[in-house]
Amino acid sequence: MTTEAATIPTNPGQSDSEADWQTPTESQSLASASSPAQAGTYSDPTKRSIRWDYTIFFVTLHLLTLLVLLPYFFSWAGVAAFVIGVVVFGQLAIPIGYHRMLSHRSFRSPKWFERTLVTLAMCTAQETPAHWVAWHRMHHSHSDHAEDPHSPRISFVWAHVRWLVHESRTRMATFSMYEKYARDILSDPYYRWIEKLPSPAGMFYLAHAFVYALLAVGISMLVYGNNADAYQMAASVFVWGVIARTVWVWHITWSVNSFTHVFGYRNYQTTDDSRNNWFVSLLTAGEGWHNNHHADPASASVQHRWWEIDPNYYMIRLFGALGLATHIIRPRHVRKSGAES
Repeated sequence: MTTEAATIPTNPGQSDSEADWQTPTESQSLASASSPAQAGTYSDPTKRSIRWDYTIFFVTLHLLTLLVLLPYFFSWAGVAAFVIGVVVFGQLAIPIGYHRMLSHRSFRSPKWFERTLVTLAMCTAQETPAHWVAWHRMHHSHSDHAEDPHSPRISFVWAHVRWLVHESRTRMATFSMYEKYARDILSDPYYRWIEKLPSPAGMFYLAHAFVYALLAVGISMLVYGNNADAYQMAASVFVWGVIARTVWVWHITWSVNSFTHVFGYRNYQTTDDSRNNWFVSLLTAGEGWHNNHHADPASASVQHRWWEIDPNYYMIRLFGALGLATHIIRPRHVRKSGAES
């Protein structure tokens, strides 16, 4: 790691209010990343100690995912379990639940439905709701500046995954981060309870994997009987529907931190490096229109041009039609046109 890679601009003038959750809009000029007045250095985060619990878990699941290459573990039922799992956990739970609902409050849901989405998100091994929301709001407050937890200005690999496997904060610093960025999340007793559990992300993930395995075995035995075919089918559904799905959802989530701050085009001159990336949008059902999102983070939609299709927003609108979403925030240009008419 070169010195330049570990040096990124500070973000002067940030307030400590909850308005920090919102990023600068298109009306603000792009901050000069190379300006000496704004340039600042801080300790190289890649030198921090490694979290071996995270690292071993990540590496183990990636290695186990290679089982999908073996003919024994292939079945169309397994592929179907993978696709359904990506929609449920990689679309409903993370982008809609953790991101647009909790982090940005771009729509409201009945508490039972909100907690259902959060519980599904906990089954992806992507941290607790308070932790995920705090990190994300910090990212928006300091995007591609010194306090951004995962800027590609350090390195592409850092933004994609490496930031997760290095020790980042003391317990006191984490408490302060929660106080500033996730106080509203912790006001919910269910989310507070989750935080008090030992290794809550791991507990939820292992519990959901165990239940998934029991269901896979039970259903396979009902269809095939108590024989080798049933166990082979159950193994296929588990490998594709849990292990491979988990790793895939990890990477499509991480790609928003890495790819969409490096590759793509910009509709708005925000004070960060956010880009609109059609490929990431395809993988994440709309999250790749990231420059649009950073320009208007409160909006439930990131579709600012007709071709920038945002399936996650259409899902939120469907929730609205079913009475599961209210106070859905439209894009700023739609809000403005409605106010002017």
